[in-house]
Amino acid sequence: WATSVVINWGSRTGWVRTDEKPDIILDLPANEIIPKVKEILKREDDSFTSRQPFVGLIKENPRKALSALAIAGRGGDYPKEFWSPMISELPKDLKPRVRRVFLNRIVRLPVTALVELRHTLSNWLEQNLAATLEFDEDLGWAVYDHVIEGILSGGADATRSGFGEVIRNGEVVIQSRRTFSHAINGPVGKCTQALFQVMPSEEKKAGSLIPYSIKSRIERLFTAPGEGADHTIAITTRNLNWLMFVDPAWAKEWLIPILDLKHPAAEPAWNGYLHCNDMPSIAVAELIKPYFLNLIPWIESLSWEKNYSVRASQWLGLMRMFHPDEPSSPSRNEMRSILRELSDEARNRFISWLGLVGQKNESGWVKYVIPLIREDWPKERQYRTTSSVKAWVGLLDDTGDKFPEVYDSVKTYLVPIETIDHLFYRFTRELGGKEAIAAIFPETTLDLMDKITPQIFTRTSGELQKILELIGDTDTSLIKDSRYLRLIALVEKN
Repeated sequence: WATSVVINWGSRTGWVRTDEKPDIILDLPANEIIPKVKEILKREDDSFTSRQPFVGLIKENPRKALSALAIAGRGGDYPKEFWSPMISELPKDLKPRVRRVFLNRIVRLPVTALVELRHTLSNWLEQNLAATLEFDEDLGWAVYDHVIEGILSGGADATRSGFGEVIRNGEVVIQSRRTFSHAINGPVGKCTQALFQVMPSEEKKAGSLIPYSIKSRIERLFTAPGEGADHTIAITTRNLNWLMFVDPAWAKEWLIPILDLKHPAAEPAWNGYLHCNDMPSIAVAELIKPYFLNLIPWIESLSWEKNYSVRASQWLGLMRMFHPDEPSSPSRNEMRSILRELSDEARNRFISWLGLVGQKNESGWVKYVIPLIREDWPKERQYRTTSSVKAWVGLLDDTGDKFPEVYDSVKTYLVPIETIDHLFYRFTRELGGKEAIAAIFPETTLDLMDKITPQIFTRTSGELQKILELIGDTDTSLIKDSRYLRLIALVEKN
């Protein structure tokens, strides 16, 4: 098969084709295979065909491929270019005897080979540890521990993530490496992931405890050199809600302390936790509330690849709306302070997210969104900006029959803005079989337009004209309203 890679050598350009046919080595004695393949690789430097007969041999006769590598190993030769496919391309349907031979070969690999093969081996463990333990638990853990021993012995260089630098406009973007994204691309992070994937299903009951065989290995990886410890911490804290559920004593001892923003490991701990798909459990929130309340400005000071203050604010918002009486949830004043600390962009994204809360929960607008807007939103003028008004209008056009009630809670935070045309598509047009908002709620729409339209227009607004026409057609009594008269005068003037 041909790979879609174009190569250039001087004036020569072509497609590189990969040939895995093992014919040339299939019938050779095992001791001649590795020397022969090395000879083939030396001869193909200027070829447009990448010959990989050893990969073909692994797929066709894995036992013979293993024998060839074992013989090479007796002479101290553990070639990465052959061991790597031996690990990654190994057929899934191996006979038990061959599988056992393979696992024992891994256990005998020297430290230097383990360091060279760290990414391949950690990938393999992440995908295959569960099946290996099921096949032979003692041998499986021996393989795992041997691989870990090798990686850790390689020091900081061996634990470094494979996640590379981000280049933007030819410049390297300075970003923290103490993140979950780096963890899942690092050998220690992958080995940690493997441990969570082999957690027995019965360990999902409250207080059922994590098996010692797993948590003792996690604890060891917490002290890995270089980036390794960070990667283990990020992977582990991502599972904090569940860990607190099944083994609260262990979670309190090992994980809660590192979420203190002053702890040296706080950055990977919080980055990992903020990758959790669910909001904090009440059990976790009770313990981390003091840190949580100061989290957003702390996040803003870091150089993460993504602004996780948005997720943090949403979690706090959920706790405030859905568990307002829990001591672990932010109070009214605390929520207001949190919203003040957000950047303008993050605050506007919070507004948009409130729209989802209102739409996706039964009585969501009345039970959750409106109370938060009325009681918790910062009242200061500095938080009423052009971008925030646009965010509020975006929220309002998805409120359905709750438009008047939601608008009544929002209108305090609206100010006149210059550019409005693209905001009001839903107000003038039918969508999804529903009438235009201005036709359903003409008086509320008129009040909204009066709130956000400045006294002087510097440009024509076709959308405002359409809205006023629709309001007038729907409720003729509004044509004499002072708000309508002001707006129509602006339209006619421009």
